[in-house]
Amino acid sequence: MTNRKAKSEPTDVASLPSSLTTDGASSSNSTFDPVDLESAIIQLCLQSPNGVSDRILELSFPTIAPQQRVSALNRLLSLNKIDLLKSTTPEGTSTFLCRIKDTTSSSSSILSGGDQMEKAVYQLVKESGQMGIWMRDIRIKTQLSQTFLNKTLKSLESKKLIKAVKSVHASKKKIYMLFDLTPDPSITGGNWYFGHEFESEFVQVLNEHCYRLLLDKFETTEHVNDPLIRKNSSYLSSNELVQLINESGISTVLLTVQDIESILYTLICDGKVEKTTIYSSNIDANKQTQNIYRAVKPMIESAAIVRVPCGICPVFRDCHDDGLITPKTCIYLNTWLDF
Repeated sequence: MTNRKAKSEPTDVASLPSSLTTDGASSSNSTFDPVDLESAIIQLCLQSPNGVSDRILELSFPTIAPQQRVSALNRLLSLNKIDLLKSTTPEGTSTFLCRIKDTTSSSSSILSGGDQMEKAVYQLVKESGQMGIWMRDIRIKTQLSQTFLNKTLKSLESKKLIKAVKSVHASKKKIYMLFDLTPDPSITGGNWYFGHEFESEFVQVLNEHCYRLLLDKFETTEHVNDPLIRKNSSYLSSNELVQLINESGISTVLLTVQDIESILYTLICDGKVEKTTIYSSNIDANKQTQNIYRAVKPMIESAAIVRVPCGICPVFRDCHDDGLITPKTCIYLNTWLDF
């Protein structure tokens, strides 16, 4: 991000650029949950500590109407989660930066009247970031008794400095993190979990929709005579796919490139899709790459022994007769046995 001079002045909707005012809102309606949009803005601000410009917000949420962005920003401002700072670009153009609110000073003032143990526990939780920290780890590092630790954690929770979240991997264990942070997807399961239940039907719908988009792209290039051009034209990048799916309204939550690539990985394992990594068209000093995908339609059916799922199973080494992963309950193996 280019260097900008930002002043910590309060900014309201009236002073925002026209692209972020309700007068400039588009007529298209989005089905995204406002809470999901607010969380996405928070995550974007966390990735850019120096601030997120109006232009970056537009590019990051192309399917969101300006009016919805304004509503989300206003709510985050009212909750004291972000700051809007007036800024000037090197060209002299006035703009603004959306930046995560610095709660260090306010947290220090709240803790100033607390005891040293509260400060020690708060510091441990703060250092854990979005991954959080188990209560057991806090007890080991602070050497506090269970009763006193529970009292300290409840005190910090009542001051809204920390919060407890449950992991999809161990629902009975509590993980603590700072109150304003969003848990890492590996903790909550991301968009594939609702509460602690895996949304298998939602994943299956996305799986079929991704394959249909790639298959449609494949079929539109079948008339091309040149085989190399035909193959290269049948690819879609994961960025294009996530934009198509978000615009389709098939999902009420804002899906990310990482979400879609996890779905595409299952299609690769099923032998329906192939993946290629190329340099992106916007090549910069870092030579960023992007993943592109195409549907695969084999000319002849492969032999059954070639299609045995165990050969490409990512958890093959963990598969045993007794355990969570076992051939007895493997749906891929049972499907293969029906050939």
